Amino acid sequence: MEISMKKLIYIYLLIIIPLSTKADSLWTLKKCVQYAIENNLSIYQEALKVNQASIDVKNVKWQYAPTIGSSINGTFNAGRSIDPGTNTYIDHQFFNNTSDLSLNWTLFQGFKKKYQLKFEEYQLQASKFQLQNAKEKLVFEVVQAFYDVEYNYELWEITKAQIKLSQTIVDRAVYQQDLGLKASADVAEMRAQLEKERMLSLQAHNKMMEAKSRLVNIMNYTSSLNSLSLEFEQLSILSKNFGNEEQLYTTFFQQSALLKTHFLSLQSRNEKLKSEKASYLPEFSLYANMNTGYFQTNTDESGNVIQFREQWKNNMNQMVGVRLYIPIFHQNTQRLAVQRTKIQVVESEALLNQQQQELKRTIGNDLREWKAFQKEIEQGEKVKEASELAYDVAVQKYEEGLIDIVTLLTVKQKLGQAEVDLLLSELNYLLKEKLLMFYQGEKFWI
Repeated sequence: MEISMKKLIYIYLLIIIPLSTKADSLWTLKKCVQYAIENNLSIYQEALKVNQASIDVKNVKWQYAPTIGSSINGTFNAGRSIDPGTNTYIDHQFFNNTSDLSLNWTLFQGFKKKYQLKFEEYQLQASKFQLQNAKEKLVFEVVQAFYDVEYNYELWEITKAQIKLSQTIVDRAVYQQDLGLKASADVAEMRAQLEKERMLSLQAHNKMMEAKSRLVNIMNYTSSLNSLSLEFEQLSILSKNFGNEEQLYTTFFQQSALLKTHFLSLQSRNEKLKSEKASYLPEFSLYANMNTGYFQTNTDESGNVIQFREQWKNNMNQMVGVRLYIPIFHQNTQRLAVQRTKIQVVESEALLNQQQQELKRTIGNDLREWKAFQKEIEQGEKVKEASELAYDVAVQKYEEGLIDIVTLLTVKQKLGQAEVDLLLSELNYLLKEKLLMFYQGEKFWI
């Protein structure tokens, strides 16, 4: 009993483990999007821009601190030189050393630094929303590529089903030809149609692989193309309520990363304009300096060179002062800088208004198209059902000799076209539905 139980457990593991491994290896739309966000190089570059903007903010904050510097000089003179102690010419070699410690602190600059800090802070916030916008844009690039793969895959499946139907017709026609019930011309026409459908199936497969290659490039998927096995979602037409165009726009307006980026860009331009105007005001700064030196020409009454430590103490000098700079005329550069910044502010306002108008139109179009595709699916299903019924009737009539082979193939092609049209409407419906969900604030990829 114990041995048989172990065998059952072993068999169970052999069955379950491969199934779970296969399930884990399938790539859903959500998994593809998450992988793309983590590995896409464009997203990485946008993240670097955020880091750069953060450093720019820190840089402006540090400009409030004073500037402190120090220098040490050593000079060896030979030949005719000036004695730094007596300021007279001498004609022998000597060495001198000077040291300096200085401080410079700008106390007032017309609030220029304050506006520069706000400018950089707005730029930092804008870069963060730009990163978010880049991710959202990437999401729908992946969604579009994913559905392109699904469309061509389903198209390939439709062509294979058409081939199967044609093969059945050909086999039946060959059998009837052997019995003398069908003409050889009809059989040849059927075989020609079968080969044509095989060519269409091959083309659909090639297009599917091309679409899959585009998806891999967007995701920056590093493994082989064949290792990416996709799992397509089932279409479900539910009575979702996305509201009207104005409600969708109002909801998305409050959370749109693109609009927030442009709004913050406008705010930063206004702060930059204030910063440029601040250059018209006076600048007030504090400075201090402490220096000393050692000179080999400094001697005492006995003619001996005074020691380094004593000279360092005796020659110590301190200085503190203030500086007031009043800008009067500088080749009109500051006035032109203000004018350029004003133009940039107007450009940012116009761009923000343009984006708002385009966004509102886009949301309205997406909502209308989503409703239209929903109706297309309902009608497409009816067309498909009618085409299937018409095909079954046409096959029966052909076998009874009531219609020719051309009519049968025409009915069969209409059935295939009905399936393709329905598939296209379904995938377009899914794409628009994802967009409307996004407008409502639902991040379906998280």
